[in-house]
Amino acid sequence: ANRILPSDHTLPGDYYSMKKLVKDLSLPIEKIHACKNGCMLYWRDDVDLEYCKFYGDARYKPARGPDPHRKKSPYAVFRYMQLTLRLQRLYSLRATPEHMT
Repeated sequence: ANRILPSDHTLPGDYYSMKKLVKDLSLPIEKIHACKNGCMLYWRDDVDLEYCKFYGDARYKPARGPDPHRKKSPYAVFRYMQLTLRLQRLYSLRATPEHMT
């Protein structure tokens, strides 16, 4: 993305920096597991499914060791931030309306 942006842009250069910036904003992010094919989310009625309901692919990566207490790792995670909270945060700053006119 840095190649197509103007040289004076202020966006973070990598995913880690962006994640840290969002964390500092104190906005809640909901992590939702997704199918590795991108065809479904394991959300609402599908939150307890272990396999994709369209292709039958596993939700979680295979365990790398014999540790039974190890947390399962999903193939894909979708990060959701509520739009209303983002807009409330944006418009709570006095400078925002000034820049819009």
